[in-house]
Amino acid sequence: MIKVLFFGAVADKLGKRSVDAQAGLSLAELIAQLGCADMQPLLVAVNQEQVQDMDYIVQDGDEVALMPPFSGG
Repeated sequence: MIKVLFFGAVADKLGKRSVDAQAGLSLAELIAQLGCADMQPLLVAVNQEQVQDMDYIVQDGDEVALMPPFSGG
């Protein structure tokens, strides 16, 4: 199992801050399964490190964070 954390507009859209999900999926598959595929751009971090490769396969025990891009000044 993996833990998926949601932040900002992603959490607002899904109405929750986290879920448990199955390991073994690519990030792209996981994002689609969670209903976030239409939320672009989307920042993705695995174990607190930003990941660009949506073909990355999540492993048992990973923590995935999905969030909108940050802006500020």
